[in-house]
Amino acid sequence: MIKRIQELNEQLADHGVFGPGSTELERHEKALTRYFEKEFQQCLKNPQSLEALGVTTNQGPIAEETEILMDRHYDERPEFFASFLDSHYHAYSMAYYGATPEAIRNSTATLEEAQKAKFILIAERAQIGGHERIINIGCGFGSLETFLLQEFPNIKVVGVTPSKVQVNYLRLRMQDPSDPLCSDRFKLIEGAFEKLPIHMLGNNKYDLVISIGVFEHLFNMSASFERFAGLLAPAGRTFHHFITSQIAIPQLLSPKKTRIGQYFPGGRVWPHEALSRQTEHFELVNSWFVNGLNYWRTLDEWHQRYWNSIPDLYGAVFDIAAIKYWNEYFSLCKAMFAPMDGQFYGNSHYLFKLKN
Repeated sequence: MIKRIQELNEQLADHGVFGPGSTELERHEKALTRYFEKEFQQCLKNPQSLEALGVTTNQGPIAEETEILMDRHYDERPEFFASFLDSHYHAYSMAYYGATPEAIRNSTATLEEAQKAKFILIAERAQIGGHERIINIGCGFGSLETFLLQEFPNIKVVGVTPSKVQVNYLRLRMQDPSDPLCSDRFKLIEGAFEKLPIHMLGNNKYDLVISIGVFEHLFNMSASFERFAGLLAPAGRTFHHFITSQIAIPQLLSPKKTRIGQYFPGGRVWPHEALSRQTEHFELVNSWFVNGLNYWRTLDEWHQRYWNSIPDLYGAVFDIAAIKYWNEYFSLCKAMFAPMDGQFYGNSHYLFKLKN
């Protein structure tokens, strides 16, 4: 086995593929980080509003290229995601290690513990009491659902996803009597949120509409919030967690202008204040910026786990080109969150309540 790993590493190196801990990858990631730091500093020196950049949040479709995004990213082979995600929640979003750069760096939490800490923080900020009817837009592999059903015995959750890989994974879990998702308190809806008829999702049915890592893929915020309002019962709330920058990064507002667009067709990075404007149907209760080093550390752990799994992935799941493609993905994403101690590019949380 050791000989096979050594031979595989040599073969990968011949194709310019190097893993975490190597001098080559460390040099590459430092160069990428310096590049993004210059880009972010330039944005701070010359701040531009969305209006000045010609970017709207109230026109066009709710989302763009959802089918392409699923095909290229979220419907990748399940063995790939299993190779690096945490073993308990299978959460494909930022884990939470702390509020400050120092706390994040010094944290001794495992990935599994940090993912639970993220869900605890979200539950607190979303003001979840334990008796809500919740719909989770873009439920992924059921990570939030797993947490909520285990922590709150009276809560009811509906998960929505357009990913066939995620749906198949969730349906298997729903058939396992030992799994939290095998419960009459959980319901799965397959399809794209923006295309499903509102009656299929549930008119005026929920106390809380929530999303984690979805608004990176949404284009028309106003139309999205109009749909949220239609799903909520009186006095309902909506909470959202997704990647943001402190101020607009012009090139990241179009998926066609950056390398990250090849991994997330139709994706973009909104400035922190953009979502706060969605007050036609809602009042903003609070918003928070979450330091980006939390995501840097999450991605670094994912990268290590991915690389350690390559001997199992190679041949059966990936060829050399695919290994290189995803190896570069982790490095690129890490380099985006690392600059400026994570204080410019990270995640944001928003809590809104429905207007009377």
